[in-house]
Amino acid sequence: MTSNITETQTVHVMLLIAGGHQCELSMPADAPLLQDMLEAIALRSHPERSQPNKLFQIPMEDGGPTLYFPSRSIVAIATDPPVSLPDFSPEPEPIQPLQTATTPIIIESKSLKIQNFLSEEENQRILNYVIDNRGAFEDSQIGIDDPNYRRSKIFYYFHEFGDLIKERIKQILPQITEHLAIPTFEVSEIEAQITAHNDGHYYKAHNDNGDGVTATRTISYIYYFHREPKPFIGGELRMYDTLKLSDTLYSMAESYTDIPPTNNSIVFFASGCCHEVRPVNCPSKNFLDSRFTLNGWIRRTE
Repeated sequence: MTSNITETQTVHVMLLIAGGHQCELSMPADAPLLQDMLEAIALRSHPERSQPNKLFQIPMEDGGPTLYFPSRSIVAIATDPPVSLPDFSPEPEPIQPLQTATTPIIIESKSLKIQNFLSEEENQRILNYVIDNRGAFEDSQIGIDDPNYRRSKIFYYFHEFGDLIKERIKQILPQITEHLAIPTFEVSEIEAQITAHNDGHYYKAHNDNGDGVTATRTISYIYYFHREPKPFIGGELRMYDTLKLSDTLYSMAESYTDIPPTNNSIVFFASGCCHEVRPVNCPSKNFLDSRFTLNGWIRRTE
């Protein structure tokens, strides 16, 4: 509290009290009375702090009368040598870290797999049709400039079987949307294509509605068919969970579920979910031994 003086050094005090009164005192620098009076003055500049009205009692010199006055009556104090006032500045508020995002939430991917989606006869007819038209398959393409992002073969001309799959899907669409927790919607179109993955083929992580052209794709489906016994290994559909970073920002999580390709089965999932086709190992490298799918997307009206 003191400034450049020792605690026992005598301080001469001129005390001004409301009403024009004043008195002169001498006391040690560490005298409790001096500290209390200086504190009363210092508190005047901090109205946010509590200021109790303390009663001071000062005996006059030579055994004279005692002077009583409340702390709020002190107008000013002059000291010789100067004495520092107590510091009642409030503690600075701790700086809170900037909250840039909520705690990320992992949303588990949903899918619906149906075994024996077609009859055995229908399943075999699709396989025979693909084998008969193997020369019509062409290299797959995607809308990004990376030739190593996807490797497979595509076939688009199969109206009979495309219509067959589409009609079966329409019949169970309410059950599909309910299972995937997707609100019902008006269907504008069901797209379809046949894809062949042979030895070393794959499709890296992606979603199916990531641009303006594909924005109305709502549900994706994959129907699997192949020779028996299965002539390849791998080719699982890897469904990634979703990482919710905020109300408007989502990302692909590291966690996932692998769904094996099973002959005559079909898988449905939300088109916005990130997924990939794991690499296929086909020892014969024969096109007829490929992992075949009739896959596509159910679009909503805009």
